Amino acid sequence: KDQDRVFHPDRGRRIVLATNVAETSLTVPRIRYVIDPGLARVKRYSPRQKMDRLQIEPISQASANQRQGRYGRVEAGVCLRLYSEENFNLRPEFTDPEILRTNLAAVVLQMLNLGLGEIEDFPFINPPDPRMVRDGYKLLEELGAVSAEGELTQMGRRLSRLPVDPRLGRMVLAASERDCLAEILVIASALAVQDPRDRPSDKQQQSDQAHARFKHPKSDFLAWLQLWRYYEEQRQQLSQNQLRKLCKREFLAFMRMREWREVHAQLLIACRQQKMKPRQELPEEENYTGIHVALLTGLLGNIAQQQERREYLGA
Repeated sequence: KDQDRVFHPDRGRRIVLATNVAETSLTVPRIRYVIDPGLARVKRYSPRQKMDRLQIEPISQASANQRQGRYGRVEAGVCLRLYSEENFNLRPEFTDPEILRTNLAAVVLQMLNLGLGEIEDFPFINPPDPRMVRDGYKLLEELGAVSAEGELTQMGRRLSRLPVDPRLGRMVLAASERDCLAEILVIASALAVQDPRDRPSDKQQQSDQAHARFKHPKSDFLAWLQLWRYYEEQRQQLSQNQLRKLCKREFLAFMRMREWREVHAQLLIACRQQKMKPRQELPEEENYTGIHVALLTGLLGNIAQQQERREYLGA
């Protein structure tokens, strides 16, 4: 509702703060000035830290020109760049494509499964860094999806048929052996989407209170199960309109909750195709050990030991 006000302006002066989402996909009426700080928050995978990082980086020339194009759609305007022309000319012409800044384990797995030959020889339009390819192989070896020689294993074939990141897929396969598949399907699909629990900056205390009842004393992962049970109960009782209102009241993002359910449904179908049959309902008593062993199977590289305060020693 608040975002909608941008597109239906009053007569007064408007100042719109936007992320780089506004670069390409939005045309906002009555924009006469664009102020471009020349920065963006970019997701990059760090092979050393084994995780995605959101880094603040200077944007490319192409992105800067896209930002400038926010005005002039309806009437002439001015773009103020908060950096020098010399700085602009030194910037790369285009933004790095995603294949150069993402974890390649899923790409490597699918290429091996499709028999596309040596990845080093594949004619990519933008060949990824060999370190990123090695890191993808290393992760797949850790998950048991490839052998030490880089050959696809039986586990790898099964993983390639699951429509999620290989780490999440590995949890699902481990759960089928530990009698906790229903629970892990809920948790893995939650980890595959953006967190549906909203925490608006102006209502952090209220949202934390609303989410507190889903907390589990021993595990953040089990909190997903509490939220899933509650939402499914409400979904069966309420109309879609009532459900939307409930989500708004309780600081849950309706669209992300729906996306969570859709990923869950896709995973469920993929499991049944592999003759894995989860229980129809989530059990009342969670299999705590089974769930966490299954989670660890996919997250070996993410184990860390707390040393002091908020410092951790990684695996």
